[in-house]
Amino acid sequence: MDKKQLNSAQLMDRILESLNKKKPCSIVSVGQTEAVVIGQDLFNSDPVLQNFQTHLRRETKIANRGIKEGFHHRGVRFPNPQAQKEALEAVKAADIIGYNTLEPNAKTITERVFSLYNIQPNAIFEANIRRVFMKSQKKKFKKILKGRKVLLIGSQAQQAMSSLEEKYSKDLGCTIVGSIPIYEYEDIPKVKEKLKDFNFDICFLAAGTNAVILASHIAQKYGKVAFDIGSGMETFSTNEVVTDSFINDIIGLDNLMKM
Repeated sequence: MDKKQLNSAQLMDRILESLNKKKPCSIVSVGQTEAVVIGQDLFNSDPVLQNFQTHLRRETKIANRGIKEGFHHRGVRFPNPQAQKEALEAVKAADIIGYNTLEPNAKTITERVFSLYNIQPNAIFEANIRRVFMKSQKKKFKKILKGRKVLLIGSQAQQAMSSLEEKYSKDLGCTIVGSIPIYEYEDIPKVKEKLKDFNFDICFLAAGTNAVILASHIAQKYGKVAFDIGSGMETFSTNEVVTDSFINDIIGLDNLMKM
């Protein structure tokens, strides 16, 4: 994909620039789940995606279990043409898009869906850096928080709010203005209604496909910075980086910290 790929420092710089200039910016991630949601009706017809039928079946099985949080939380059911439509519109509207540029299957699925739907990101980044940016770019992350009003959205938003308040509020003068829980796609209208109650500069979200939809909505409607941080929300909560076998055995946490 011939687009500018940002490293974590450049991504932080883009966020800082948007905050300082009070410009909207939506940063979303299209992981394998989000790509499957967007391309859910193409796996039978497209010659490339036909090779990934097992991925569609696995995502469908996991999603339809309805797990409420954690690694297997999807927050969307299949088939879901309305979520597909909203996610596609949100991704096309996003300013910066993260996806898995290192894992071959996820990379192929996402880039194929981008191609089929003519999704042309202005800039991209390796999505896994969302797990570590607050540690790998500690100084710039503190600049992002300093004196800002921060809103959190996700199933673990309340835990993250307590952790961020304890760790940063006093020293950096930032205010964690609130947390909004979300577990399912069907919760989106309620979350959009609650957004009206908050005055914020930046919103961190972790809600899978639902975070993608909401991040673009926040940037467009409120003119704010919205960053879909995925597993980074758990890093906020626990101060421990969420890893898996791919991070540990293929990328390497040390390498991820340098990206």
